[in-house]
Amino acid sequence: MSDTPPAVEPQPAPYSASPDLKALVIACYVLFLLACINGVTAVIGVVIAHLRRRDAAGTVWQSHFDNLILVFWVFVAAVLILFLSFPLGLWANFSFQFVAHPFTFVVWPPWYLIFPFLFSVIVLPLMVVWYFYRNIRGLLRAGDGRPYRG
Repeated sequence: MSDTPPAVEPQPAPYSASPDLKALVIACYVLFLLACINGVTAVIGVVIAHLRRRDAAGTVWQSHFDNLILVFWVFVAAVLILFLSFPLGLWANFSFQFVAHPFTFVVWPPWYLIFPFLFSVIVLPLMVVWYFYRNIRGLLRAGDGRPYRG
């Protein structure tokens, strides 16, 4: 009997030093920033982030892929709410003026346009600033090889 412990099988190194994930994260951030011009490249970036998030588990790049996915879906939800608020506001105007109260008129500002107006003037510009902040911060941190959080 020997006093030496049994040999431990070497574990594969994590992807933290993987240059392809770093290049992929940076490419996704660039695609997100280019989406302000064409609007389509963010879809390509989020598909890449969804596909490669599992490969980046346990590395610094996982937080970047999570950030990209969060930014995409929150911004899509905000844009959908904005686009849906105007037709719903017009429907509320029609139903209020012609169905519920056929002979009354609403004093300006009409209540049915307050939500679309506030959303398009206040919330959407704040969302655009948030979009750029998260993407530029992530791009800078990815360039340094640091996680998004931390």
